[in-house]
Amino acid sequence: MKKIPGLLLLILCSISIQAQYQVRFILKEKTAIHHDSIYITGTFSNWDSTDNKEFLLLPLAASEKSITLNLKAGIIKYKFHRGSWLTVEKQDNGDEVPDRTVTINQNTRLTDSVLRWRDQMFVDKWYALAKEKEDTGRIKILASIAYAYGFYNEYFNADSALMYAQEALQLQQKVMASSNNKLSYRSDYTIQLITLQEVVASLMHSFGNYPKALELRLENLKLAEKETDKFLLVGTTQSITNDYLAMKDYQHVLSYAKSADSILSKLNPADPRFPSSRWNTNFSIVTAFYNLQLPDAALPYANQMKMIKGLAFPEAYQASANRLLGDIYAAKGEDKTALDFYRSAIPYNVDYWVAPANVGMAKLFQKAGRLDSALLYARKALTFYQTQKITVQSWGENSNYFIAEISPLIADLYNANGQLDSAYKYLHLSVILKDSLYNSGKVRQFQTLSFNESSRRQQLEQQRKEAQAQYQTKIKMYGLITAMAVFLLVAFVLFRNNKQKQKANTILQSQKQEIETTLGELRNTQKQLIQSEKMASLGELTAGIAHEIQNPLNFVNNFSEVNRELISEMKEAINRGNYEEVKNIANDIEQNEEKINHHGRRADGIVKGMLQHSRTSNAIKEPTDINKLADEYMRLSYHGLRAKDKSFNAILKTDFNDTIGNINIIPQDIGRVILNLITNAFYAVDEKKKSGIENYEPTVLISTKKKNDYVEVAVKDNGNGISQKIVDKIFQPFFTTKPTGQGTGLGLSLSYDIIKAHSGEIKVQTKENEGTVFTIKLPV
Repeated sequence: MKKIPGLLLLILCSISIQAQYQVRFILKEKTAIHHDSIYITGTFSNWDSTDNKEFLLLPLAASEKSITLNLKAGIIKYKFHRGSWLTVEKQDNGDEVPDRTVTINQNTRLTDSVLRWRDQMFVDKWYALAKEKEDTGRIKILASIAYAYGFYNEYFNADSALMYAQEALQLQQKVMASSNNKLSYRSDYTIQLITLQEVVASLMHSFGNYPKALELRLENLKLAEKETDKFLLVGTTQSITNDYLAMKDYQHVLSYAKSADSILSKLNPADPRFPSSRWNTNFSIVTAFYNLQLPDAALPYANQMKMIKGLAFPEAYQASANRLLGDIYAAKGEDKTALDFYRSAIPYNVDYWVAPANVGMAKLFQKAGRLDSALLYARKALTFYQTQKITVQSWGENSNYFIAEISPLIADLYNANGQLDSAYKYLHLSVILKDSLYNSGKVRQFQTLSFNESSRRQQLEQQRKEAQAQYQTKIKMYGLITAMAVFLLVAFVLFRNNKQKQKANTILQSQKQEIETTLGELRNTQKQLIQSEKMASLGELTAGIAHEIQNPLNFVNNFSEVNRELISEMKEAINRGNYEEVKNIANDIEQNEEKINHHGRRADGIVKGMLQHSRTSNAIKEPTDINKLADEYMRLSYHGLRAKDKSFNAILKTDFNDTIGNINIIPQDIGRVILNLITNAFYAVDEKKKSGIENYEPTVLISTKKKNDYVEVAVKDNGNGISQKIVDKIFQPFFTTKPTGQGTGLGLSLSYDIIKAHSGEIKVQTKENEGTVFTIKLPV
């Protein structure tokens, strides 16, 4: 009993001991400013972000450091920092670096890079900018600074973002104008230019300067149309919808979104850019249909948005899709479903979509007469846009746009509550903001840009049609020339072929005559071979027939001699006048004559059978006693062999079913088959006997059976059997196992054809050194 606790302790200890491996981390610091103290943290250190010396990386090479840790097997996650989370690594554009995830199951070496540190996002970039001498390098650094200032709430500074973006843009235009490698770098430079102009356009959009944003994005569209990467064209087309959406021109939103959708349908869904491109395109289509009061048209696209996989921030995208579905079902009058979708958008805690969901719920509560609830959610949304202007601007949007949209709703709610001062306040706020966003000057600029772009697209379409018409004209001309060339070529080929055909016809005619002559000779040869086989079987019968016919002839001769003697005696009795004795002798003579007649008829039947076998079959079936036919041909074959070879002997056995009666067959044809099978059986047993096997008794059995609707005739011997290698060939014409000169190879082939002609079947079962059974099945 005392062993049990010790055993359990041993088991628990063994479970707690897990395999450990050495993991070497190598870090390359690709920042402009290098640092001495860099630490690693992760699941193995409970995400310790302090300056713990245990996790300090040691110098390895220039700008490289390393550390080796003993870690347990399994999945680990890790990051790098410089002593706190305020100094954690960042991506070049300011995004968080995702946790690095690795499965450890052996000694491992991991190499990583750090591009930026959180506390030195701009210091490092400024330092790199000061050191960079090449314009192309300075453009990239300026663009990354502008991007961080313009689109990250943590670093947001719109003026700085615009300054750096415009500086990068001017430098890019200078590089493109002065480049000596325009062809080789054109695409890269164009993509960089589009990126910079999109940064400036987004900033202009966030300032509420929608015409300037549209101007830059339309310029990007012209550039993207010339690029082979069509995802670039989808992106620029999609960006234009943002400006038309802000100006509430939903027809243009739908037009550009549908254009992007058409391009996207031809692109590769496996491309990592595809999911976000598909989602943004659907968003614009849904928004346009919804605002054009076509919720049924919007619904399929919104449902498709929820099914898109591979998005970087699925929570934000799900919240957006739920908010859009809430808007659609609200427009369809399905308020409960709409409210469920609005509420399902809120738990994602994505501010950009929580506020619009609150506006949607406020409208539903207003419709239901729940004014307090409606006012609560409307003010929540308004408060967000009023207090988080920098956050909204970092998204590339303008808070005043949303405030101007929500204020009339709040004014209506206050008015319904009788709070006219508050209603006027928010209505007045909406008017002021909309005037700043949509004053006549901006509207004219926007309309001019739209008109010019529409004219440009019409010109492009006209040029495309003209180019297509010219192309089709060229194709037709080339087609005509090609057709003429083909016609001449065909005419020449036909002429040459005709000459060759005439020559070939002469040769073919000669060959045809030769083939027909050869075919005739082959047919004659075939007939001769078949006749030879028949004569061979007839030869087998001849000796047997001679033996069979000898018996009745002996009887005829003997009784004739007796009658001659009786006639002499009868004459003497007449002379003596003994008529009683004459009568007795006459009776004896009469009886002898009957016997002579009987044996003469028997001889006649044997001769007729021989003649019937030798002549061509008349193909007329007649009722035939199959037992009698089999017995007769067995005896004829046996006596024929005995006549040729006096040493031949075999035990003959029969097993006939007497209930069979007559069956409709062509007797001479079936007789040939039976004769052939029995002759082959006799040959097989005779060959085995000649091999000198002791106590061997050659035996051939022929039997008949009646089974259902067919009769079975079997010929069995105890000879050497047939080799399995050749058993499939025995029914082929001219195939024989007999020595040369002893067989034509047509016997079994003709037998097979005869049985098939009777709608029957012939099969063989054989076992080497034991014997063979041929079975014939004939329909009754």
